[in-house]
Amino acid sequence: MHELRQAKLTARKIPDGEMLKDEDKAWEYFDELKFDVILANPPFAGEMKDRKMLARYELARPALKRAGDDKAPKEERDVLFIERILKMLKPGGRAAIVLPQGKFNNSSLAFIREWILKKARLLAVVGLHPNTFKPHTGTKTSVLFVQKYTQDQLDQIAQVHDKVAGACPDYEADIQALLALYATDVDVPEDAVPEAVADLIAENFSEPEPDESASSEDDSGAASESDGAEATEAEDRLAAAEEKLRELKATLLWAKQKLMNLESDAQALAQKQDMEVATLMIRWTGDKAALKLQIKDVQNTYKIDIQKLKAARKDQEKVFKAQIKGLEKQIPQAESALKLLSQRGKLELVLADDELIGTLKERWIAAEVAKQLDYPIFMAVSENSGKDNSGDYKHLLDDQGSLVEFPDGHPQEGQLVIDQDLVNYDLGAADLADAAKIPDEQMCVAEAFVRFAQAQGLNFWSDK
Repeated sequence: MHELRQAKLTARKIPDGEMLKDEDKAWEYFDELKFDVILANPPFAGEMKDRKMLARYELARPALKRAGDDKAPKEERDVLFIERILKMLKPGGRAAIVLPQGKFNNSSLAFIREWILKKARLLAVVGLHPNTFKPHTGTKTSVLFVQKYTQDQLDQIAQVHDKVAGACPDYEADIQALLALYATDVDVPEDAVPEAVADLIAENFSEPEPDESASSEDDSGAASESDGAEATEAEDRLAAAEEKLRELKATLLWAKQKLMNLESDAQALAQKQDMEVATLMIRWTGDKAALKLQIKDVQNTYKIDIQKLKAARKDQEKVFKAQIKGLEKQIPQAESALKLLSQRGKLELVLADDELIGTLKERWIAAEVAKQLDYPIFMAVSENSGKDNSGDYKHLLDDQGSLVEFPDGHPQEGQLVIDQDLVNYDLGAADLADAAKIPDEQMCVAEAFVRFAQAQGLNFWSDK
């Protein structure tokens, strides 16, 4: 913390006497930082499940939404690292982040990519060879290169956003029309659901897809059930969910009736008292004072009986009320669970959620904004990681089959040259000053990116 103060890397100045022992106070100062460059290889494995901590992350909102109030939320650590890294950059700052390939192409993780593109310009995506991180992991990965937007750039994007927003489709009407079109069918066919809506459903009503791993080379043999068996299983799940919902509703009616019966017992006693008093008044032949005393005795007797009845039913009433409260909470959950088993139900859930409809609109607008911005992105794939399938380094051999070492005077003098295509260690800063002059046969991925950055006039390659 002292170093961050000295380097003035916090967006908000930390008072000299502030010890930041309180977590909430610490977030006020460390949520936004001002680093120029961040290079990161976040841990892919593991999930964060602390609800209070997840609530501080925009990228954890879908996980919190899926969990609701009863389940424990969970989000993968590398997703949270993405947000922290972007927030730790100053406006105009750059980051290179190694991420599992799934973060770039899984449909259920589209919200991550959208969030990144709202915060930063995508400079490059470099696909790494599956052997890159062996023997530790064979997970297919890519490196994401981004530059955080400045406030001026965000203001320009906001202007474009407002310009295209008026042409946004009416998603509520579209979904209502789709439901009406297939109202008499068993379900809405999956291929009839628009891609944007289908992606939103996959993201919010499904668990995220697992990241693709290089070790799973026989994916074709993973599915052991036929389409017919899967359909039968889906029908069984639907029938079970419907039966559960019916049972919950029936139990709720029963509990409410029991509670009403308890209340009606007291009402019956009160009515019996009124009838006895009325009969007494009709048949009474004595003086009025004696009648009043007789009526008071009857009322006191019934008052004692009603108090005894209420005391006797108090525990029962408490049990039934608790049961009713629990059932009234379970039934909406069961209704949602039932809806999640069909396309129709999922569409109804989207239609009932203003936040999800808003997300659809924002995504359409963001896509239109991207079309107007339309900036080039550097894309490359490394075909030679410098490692074999076991994770051992592959070294460069000369024509005689001997190992090649870096020559005298080279920064890596005496070290064995690794056979890879990510960077040409024979090139120095002077060569990279004008990468367009580097012969193509000497270009590796790094040099190709420098050439791209210079050609595009990216400000971090300027002479300023």
